[in-house]
Amino acid sequence: MRKFQTYQQILFCCFTLLIFSCKNSTQWKPELLKQFEKNGIESKLPDYSYAGYAYGEIPIPTNREINYTILDYGAIPNDGIDDTEAINKTIEIAGKNGGGTVLFPKGIFHVNMDSTKTDIIKINYSNLILRGAGSGENGTVIYSGTPTNQTEDNSPWLSPFVFHSGLNLHGTSSFFTVDDLDTLTSITATVLKGSSTIKVESTTGLQAGEIIIIALQNTSKEGNLIHDLMQPLEFEPFQKSYTEAGIQKAKSFQWPVEIAAIIDTNHILLKQPTRRNLLIKYQPTISRMPMLHNIGIEHFKFESAWDGNYKHHGNREMDYGWGAINLHRVSHGWIRDIHINNYTQTTHLVNSRNVTIENIRITGKKGHYSPKMYHSSDNLVQNILVESKMTHGPGLEGCSFGNVYKDMTFKFPTTIDLHGIANPGFCPPMYNLFENINNIEKIAGGGAPQNLPHSGEYNTFWDIEIEGWKDKNYQEVFYSWIWRDPKRFKNKLHVDCHKQYLRSNVIGLHSSNPKTQLSIEHSTEDRANEWIYVEGLNRQIEPVSLYQTQLNLRLH
Repeated sequence: MRKFQTYQQILFCCFTLLIFSCKNSTQWKPELLKQFEKNGIESKLPDYSYAGYAYGEIPIPTNREINYTILDYGAIPNDGIDDTEAINKTIEIAGKNGGGTVLFPKGIFHVNMDSTKTDIIKINYSNLILRGAGSGENGTVIYSGTPTNQTEDNSPWLSPFVFHSGLNLHGTSSFFTVDDLDTLTSITATVLKGSSTIKVESTTGLQAGEIIIIALQNTSKEGNLIHDLMQPLEFEPFQKSYTEAGIQKAKSFQWPVEIAAIIDTNHILLKQPTRRNLLIKYQPTISRMPMLHNIGIEHFKFESAWDGNYKHHGNREMDYGWGAINLHRVSHGWIRDIHINNYTQTTHLVNSRNVTIENIRITGKKGHYSPKMYHSSDNLVQNILVESKMTHGPGLEGCSFGNVYKDMTFKFPTTIDLHGIANPGFCPPMYNLFENINNIEKIAGGGAPQNLPHSGEYNTFWDIEIEGWKDKNYQEVFYSWIWRDPKRFKNKLHVDCHKQYLRSNVIGLHSSNPKTQLSIEHSTEDRANEWIYVEGLNRQIEPVSLYQTQLNLRLH
């Protein structure tokens, strides 16, 4: 097994030492990485180095100049009385004054205790750090008393979390989409993959440092864009979010990206290069995406009154009623040094980019999601220990690009979850990295059948300890439930489930048992074709870190 950077204290050091006692001392550099070093993204390996706070170029800040304490506005620890109003008042005052650090002293603070309403901690301003006194037993505990799940007719999967940002920008009743924004300008020339310079009709109204959405639209009834994104995969009749994208004229590709500079009246420079060609035939447009900036949440323990009665999709409270932290509509933020105990949803990123989540411990009863993202890009999730039994492991859904999950260990076997497009009008996750993740059962995305395939192109699975699922005499890596139930879906029984995870890069996947041979489409061989790239399957020597290697290449 592989080692990740631990961060907690003696409480679980013994567990960590046990699971990493088999680490190899040597490393190897895959050929695909060598090709990237020579040819860049023309090698078919995306550049993941732009993930995380400030693109990994500067450390996460440790302080703001002005401090506010929640005690000054009525919060009292350990008294059993709801502190939600006092905490929100402190955040509101700090936000209106331009930001600062909101300090939570040690002790237990109670929130959302009134069962007749949902009353959460709302973060609606930029430049705020919410800082506790530590994630241990003698630190700061945020205790939530009642569930927050929304009704069946009100998007329960978007239910509020205890700490939730950006609700002043968009609520929880629907997914945010580029159609909610005004179009500022159009792109007037095809942009080739790897370019950062964009020619536009006009740069009026655009500013450096802003987040924009570049959107591509289906311009034929057949859905030319969605077919281009997903070729050569052919859609089946039940995959209606894909088959009807052309009829709906869906803007299936929506990429939030930062402007680095305004070059002149007709050209802008992006902070990072494009990952694919932006063809003029898809009528590319630019919209300004209002965001919160520089939001940090750190040094807390989250507890709840949840009884832990969990069954996957048993009811909406079990699935979505207890969520800890949701950074929504945040650009350049972080969540760090957090212990989450007894929550069915842990950390979510929704319509956010360049957020770092690190040093997280998840414990307690069974639950639905470990860290997950909806429609978010270029985020970094690292150093995560999950001791609870969660239905879904690291997860992505919708227009999520360039994200990195790395250095994660699960006490109980779980899945890497690629959940499809989330809702009609989007595309599935593409160009994401899963690196050094231990105790994975299989790559097996969920999601509603109409919103699948599970993922788009060039997601990379790098140095994953995975056991596979048994299919006859094989231990298969990829699983797609819509291709394993021919009676329900009126299709054939497939063994090539990897095609529902289009053009995956699979590097250094291995079992914890050296005698177990993993397979993909009943083959243990490495290969490279239009569907998949496989290198080092079942190799027990760890590869070098892809994320760190690419970051070093870019910065040095």
